[in-house]
Amino acid sequence: MNENGPEPPEFARKIKEKYVSSQSNAFIIYGNTKDIYPVSEDRYVNLVDFLVEALIKPDKATAPRIVLLYDPATGISFLNPLDRQLLANIMGETRLRTVLESSRGDVIVACAVMRELTRFNVMVPKEDSPGRTIRKDFAIIIRYAEAVAPPFRGDVALDSDRLKIITLENWLSDSGFIASPDIVFMTAETLNGINERIVDLPYCSAIKIDRPKEEERKRYIEYLLKEENVSSDVSSAHLAYSSAGLTLLSIRQIFRQAAYKGNTLTPDLIFEKSKEIIEKELEGHIEFPNLAYGFEKVIGASRLLKKLNELKACLRGSDPDIMPVGILVPGANGVGKTFIYKAFAKECGWIAVVLKNIRGPYVGQTEKNWERIRSVLEAMGNVMVIYDEADTEIGGRSAQTHDVDRRLFGNILKMMSADENRGRIVWIIITARPDRLEPDIKRSGRAGEHLPVFASEGEEKEAFVKHVLSQAGVDLVDFSSAYKEEFLRLTHEYFPADFDQLVTELKRRRVIEGSLSPEMVLEEAKDFIPSDIARQREYQELLAVLECTSREILPDRYATVSKELIQDRLQTIRMLIGQN
Repeated sequence: MNENGPEPPEFARKIKEKYVSSQSNAFIIYGNTKDIYPVSEDRYVNLVDFLVEALIKPDKATAPRIVLLYDPATGISFLNPLDRQLLANIMGETRLRTVLESSRGDVIVACAVMRELTRFNVMVPKEDSPGRTIRKDFAIIIRYAEAVAPPFRGDVALDSDRLKIITLENWLSDSGFIASPDIVFMTAETLNGINERIVDLPYCSAIKIDRPKEEERKRYIEYLLKEENVSSDVSSAHLAYSSAGLTLLSIRQIFRQAAYKGNTLTPDLIFEKSKEIIEKELEGHIEFPNLAYGFEKVIGASRLLKKLNELKACLRGSDPDIMPVGILVPGANGVGKTFIYKAFAKECGWIAVVLKNIRGPYVGQTEKNWERIRSVLEAMGNVMVIYDEADTEIGGRSAQTHDVDRRLFGNILKMMSADENRGRIVWIIITARPDRLEPDIKRSGRAGEHLPVFASEGEEKEAFVKHVLSQAGVDLVDFSSAYKEEFLRLTHEYFPADFDQLVTELKRRRVIEGSLSPEMVLEEAKDFIPSDIARQREYQELLAVLECTSREILPDRYATVSKELIQDRLQTIRMLIGQN
């Protein structure tokens, strides 16, 4: 890099340090490998070009290197045709052409050929010493390393895959290669896609390329504002903040689209485009819910809201030590857990992300999905991860749990415990069955705050009923005392989800009849049969009571009930419904 140019990316500094100190001469580069990177203040290039210009050319050798490029689909090629001619002079053109052609489509042959080529002493004149020569060292860039060093899953591996690993391992662990100044770069999207035997080689280092940090995005945005025909009504710092989680390529895409349409760049425009790009990039594994409401839309739950407002003050502050890492949200199905905690995210001013369908159908797919998701979440910061029905996907790592689920669970625990994520990522673990979650995820330092959502009671319940009925154009004030008492009796055990369905039925009745009288409302309430899951809901609610870590948010009906009595009732319900 130019001395007066931008600071080299962190991954480049790590590679240079490990190579110059002779710790490694083989590198697996993974993560954000499909982006662009700065080689000067006004020039950004892809990864292969960056490796060549920033790391391979200005290395510790005094002569330029022979750069070999390997793509499993197209085979081995030379970056510089003159280097190819040097090898042809030594090997003979026919032999060189034959070995290069044999590398196309055959990884095992290609690795053997690259190893063989690096054994040649290609001597060239030394520039500052007339009459003396120096060896041209080799730099090899292997793209799509997942195809070159595929992982094994258990005992399942094709013989051809085993041979790939053996061939590559023999080369990279060869004492001659380790002692040489030659260097090998292998690029991959995820480290999980590379065989562990290669990752664990002593002189092979795995280097992650993180998504660009805020300062890197700001610097690139300032460059784009000069280069692209686009205007902005806010500073580059505001735009950089709004583009959290994006690659530089994605930022360029947004700028060019804005220039084409003549749009003025605003933080809202950047953020909306960011959500669209990230959702598409992660193939639907995360979703940005529309946070259109705050606590003003939450009717009831006053005790819980008081506690959440206290946490909101912490999350809006600047001390990560007092911010929760995660919140466990137990509660019966249909009670409004997700609704309330989306409102919480809105109140805190944090980005909300919903994780979906992380488990993949193919071997290793789940781990790859998670690695990509983690990379995005850590780059974004100030993000609230909402994991709904968590017990079905991260139930734990017991002996009965599938290996894939155990690995996913372990990876989530590591991410939750990472110090660098404290105060930047908050986990909202929502479940009706907290008993199915391992204690590791529920302990302090992870989802240590257990704040359930309970069904409203008393005046709060009546206020909620009035609110939901108003959505159908019905007002309890129009009911006689007898009608009101009858309606409240009929809906006494309703949960919010049941009221939503009843309101839908009332709206249909209004369309059909043209109006809704109190008598019609009562008829619909008598006709409507909510799901017959009263015992399951009671079971789930009692589990929430046991998990709750704040006595002040417990409903009055449970405030003085001992845990022993609740355990006894749970056991009784288990016997009645066969719950486990």
